[in-house]
Amino acid sequence: MRIRVSRPRPAVLAAVAALAAVPALAAVPAASGAQPAQFEVGAAQADITPPALDTPLGRSLDAADFVPRCGPSEGQVRAVWTGPRRFAFEEPYIDVTGAGQYVPGDPYCDADGAHRYQAPYIAGGSGENHWPLTSGDTATNSATTRLSGAAADDPIGAQAVVFSAGGRRAAMVTVDSIGLFDSTMDRIRAAVAAADPDLPASAIFISSTHDESAPDPVGLWGPDLSKEPAPVDQAGGALPAGVTSGVDEMYMSFLVSAVAKAIESADQSVQPGTLEVATARMPANTQSCWSSYPFVDTTLVPVMQGVTTAGHRVLFTLVNVGIHDETLAFSGNPAYTSMLSGDWTGRLSRILSADYPGSVGMQMAGLVGSVETPALYPAGTQVLQVPGSFHGVPGHPVDGCSSVYPEPAAAPYTDALAFVDAFSRTVADTAEAALSRAERVVPTSVGTQTTSVCVQLENNFFAAAFTAGLFPDRPAYADPACTVGVSAGGSVGSGPAGQPGSTGAGAPAYLQTEVGVLTLGSIQIAYSPGEVFPFTEIGGPVDAAQMPFPTDCYQPSPTAPSDPRAGNYTCGTPLAMTPDVTAAMSGSHRFLAGLGEDMIGYLFPPGNFVGSQGETLERPWSVYEDTSSTDHDRFGYGHADDAESVGPYAGAAVTGALRALLAHDGAGVRLVPGLFVDRAGRLCDSPFPDAAPEDTGPARGTWVTGCAGFGGAVGVRIRDGAGARDIDVGPGTTWATYLGGPDTGTPGTSYSYSTATRGVIVDGAPLLVDVYSGARELRGS
Repeated sequence: MRIRVSRPRPAVLAAVAALAAVPALAAVPAASGAQPAQFEVGAAQADITPPALDTPLGRSLDAADFVPRCGPSEGQVRAVWTGPRRFAFEEPYIDVTGAGQYVPGDPYCDADGAHRYQAPYIAGGSGENHWPLTSGDTATNSATTRLSGAAADDPIGAQAVVFSAGGRRAAMVTVDSIGLFDSTMDRIRAAVAAADPDLPASAIFISSTHDESAPDPVGLWGPDLSKEPAPVDQAGGALPAGVTSGVDEMYMSFLVSAVAKAIESADQSVQPGTLEVATARMPANTQSCWSSYPFVDTTLVPVMQGVTTAGHRVLFTLVNVGIHDETLAFSGNPAYTSMLSGDWTGRLSRILSADYPGSVGMQMAGLVGSVETPALYPAGTQVLQVPGSFHGVPGHPVDGCSSVYPEPAAAPYTDALAFVDAFSRTVADTAEAALSRAERVVPTSVGTQTTSVCVQLENNFFAAAFTAGLFPDRPAYADPACTVGVSAGGSVGSGPAGQPGSTGAGAPAYLQTEVGVLTLGSIQIAYSPGEVFPFTEIGGPVDAAQMPFPTDCYQPSPTAPSDPRAGNYTCGTPLAMTPDVTAAMSGSHRFLAGLGEDMIGYLFPPGNFVGSQGETLERPWSVYEDTSSTDHDRFGYGHADDAESVGPYAGAAVTGALRALLAHDGAGVRLVPGLFVDRAGRLCDSPFPDAAPEDTGPARGTWVTGCAGFGGAVGVRIRDGAGARDIDVGPGTTWATYLGGPDTGTPGTSYSYSTATRGVIVDGAPLLVDVYSGARELRGS
């Protein structure tokens, strides 16, 4: 019997009124006369790209939004408000400065009474005040708003799959967005509930692809003063990042309606089917890149495909990749950065749909935290995924790339749009090859579990953004149970140095978020509400000695107070490591959905947070920020992503709640304290040798510390009820991955283990090792 855990959702908004026109929906039709089966599946998709203003859909939406509020007719609106507009949902304005776009201070029509100018500003890597100029959507946008001379056809999309078994239904939804707030997701659920009451709102699981070429759903990327004739502030310094929120409520209503209709269409098209499930690896010609320490990635790529029972016709194909969707936004090429597009995830979805005609292709973002756009090399190139020294990668198509994998002889793709084409094609080929070896699953049950988590807003920068009204669609709370709302415009803060949750100049604020688990027979999908650093949920070669902050105390050196390498980091209570989520999963097929059920920024263990000056008032980080001469950690590595996190403890709160939710499903994979052991009995967090022959760089040796002389793993040393003992790989014992399956080794090498290795399989049963506790219990570190 399955146990269902649900949270009392906040009061959902009223059902969104249907727009005069919505994007065309594509649904896989049910077979005529099909009889109900124990397991059924349906799929549909929607185009959620803001349409060009000079298309019939764009004109229809423009009239619906701005007539009669901005003028008695569409012609009058354009005659009075003469500022140039290219896409729907741009509020009419008068271009007083001649900037060619709205500038704060220009007169505008406040169509919905939001008291701020609204347009579908592009979120993410393109920066603030970034208006879309072109679009990759050739279906709904005119030739004048497409990228000239390019074969781009990548609309911003949403995909929905509905499953039915054992009298229960559930939906799995992916949306091309940098990250939807749970409040927006609840609006989608409310719209579905109003039209399709047979599909419970609590059974609709939504995740974002982290598309940074889509409109801003958060609020951080709105208008600034950069287009003013003299863009200098009164102090003569930098301009404000954003003077008002970048959320366009008219676009958000359009998105909510379109996604809801896709879910409804998928539910109406369910038919008898089965699921094909496989696990691939990242393509051999890709090289992972990181923006922050530590350098752990998810090299496994779970794949799921739904097919009809009659005729074996493909309904949907889902690929679960843990890579940022940011290539165009960070390219630095204005032709690409101003382009509305699904980026490589959108292209991948369209390729999968084309390869299986009449089906829905979809990409589910995995644990993308710090794992940036990879370097991609020509087909046939073998990138050796053997961890070596940290180094830059020349010739990358986006703004910088650093990796720990050695350089191949070939040169990587340098053009971002060419990268999007080639990378999405090679990921699709890899997934399709894995499906040829897939296991067929016919679920007899559909299980849905969700629970709310109240996390403290510890990041002072985010607290200031709340106070400034940059997050208009996100409620904040004044208590750690998330029951008392913070008044609009009220001052919020993280509290002074000391205990989390203490009162500072502004009262501490809290955010309510959510984790969830969708179970389809032997398939489990774990949803986490942010950009999760992979080692937060799957472990990795990191113990307390390798954490930037192993304890809650930092004492600067009396003789060199500004040198972080000379400080004392072990003067306090050890900071806890986040629990291993995949080890707690009981399903034999495991998917990890990042940016799922919400978006609250980067998530990692508290000991990995470093921050920059003023970011948090909590110890030990505030002491470090105030005294250190660098914003790098004590090992010299950067932590650029910390500024986009709620704070140091959010990752622990989220993974703890997700682990507790998974406990309702029974025992997961056995996890014990342990380390990897070589033939000489030396121990290491990583199975790879200290200096691999494949590492030919000037600074040979792995980035993993504390493993001097390690010769490569032959097994694991664990501590359990029988004490410390070694388990060697050999007859009846093979290496196990973080997903609990057999490891096929590192392609292109003789290593039978890989960066995905987390333990061993003994007589068919996985046994994973927790190196964080293993280092403490086996070598006292």
